[in-house]
Amino acid sequence: MQEHREAITGMSILVAVVDAGSLSAAAAKLGMTSSAVSKQLSRLEARLGIRLLQRTTRRMQLTEAGARYCERARSILESIESVEREAESVQDTPHGTLRVTAPTVLGQVQVMPVVLAFQHAYPAVKVHVELSDRRIDLVEEGIDVAIRMTAQPPSAFVARRLGDDRRVLCASPDYLARAGRPRRPSELTDHDCIVFVAGQPVETWHLRATEDAEHTSPIRVSGRLHVNNTHALRQAALAGLGIADLPRYLVEEDLAAGRLEAVLGRFIPVGRGVFAIYAPAPYVTAKVRRFVEMLEKTFRGGVAEWRTS
Repeated sequence: MQEHREAITGMSILVAVVDAGSLSAAAAKLGMTSSAVSKQLSRLEARLGIRLLQRTTRRMQLTEAGARYCERARSILESIESVEREAESVQDTPHGTLRVTAPTVLGQVQVMPVVLAFQHAYPAVKVHVELSDRRIDLVEEGIDVAIRMTAQPPSAFVARRLGDDRRVLCASPDYLARAGRPRRPSELTDHDCIVFVAGQPVETWHLRATEDAEHTSPIRVSGRLHVNNTHALRQAALAGLGIADLPRYLVEEDLAAGRLEAVLGRFIPVGRGVFAIYAPAPYVTAKVRRFVEMLEKTFRGGVAEWRTS
């Protein structure tokens, strides 16, 4: 049994080194030191009696025997993972660690309440959350569920639609009193528009006359203020610095209280779908299944529950 455990450990480390391209990169991913990784590889080679890797100061390359062994090791490890997923899927009670990522503001406002409710409902699950607007590789970073706003979810993954990124053009009453209220989209070019920066400034807004209209009107906008955070975008609009394209969930209370007013209400900014995305597998684990179910219920207008029914 000990020999089997050592064999699986060796296989895992070899595959990690080959995939990462270097001992140091594999060590960082595995949470080990480079010397420990090197020692494990040497033990594996000694046990097999063959050289698996040719290592120099500049590069590392599989030997012919190493390439064959690595291919078989990868297949064995994938089979073990499949068996574990099958066993976990049979168990209906979520357990283990759930890794979730979401865009920063959407995550803070709409996803974190679900995470907190999930933690109360399933205390046996550890949840790691990364709220970030950077593009995260789900497979590379071991993410179980990613919440994404996109018009086209990646075809290589399972994508469950949670809702729509409904948006509204809005400005403060003070700004509209000073600058006037645009009556048609083309008049936006004469206004201060607060520009959101996502890598590059988003200086073209796409509007449509109704939610189901196919035709969209691209409008080139500009303004004195560029920001890369949606909360900051809202703050600037409240401060009277111009017209902003904001998610409705973030400004619903501001609109109701009159702190912000909708602009060009007949024209709707083109939004995207909000999706829960996770890697396809023959067996979906209970923790992923339950978390996505809770996301779906909450995004449909339900309340995140702290206890299972």
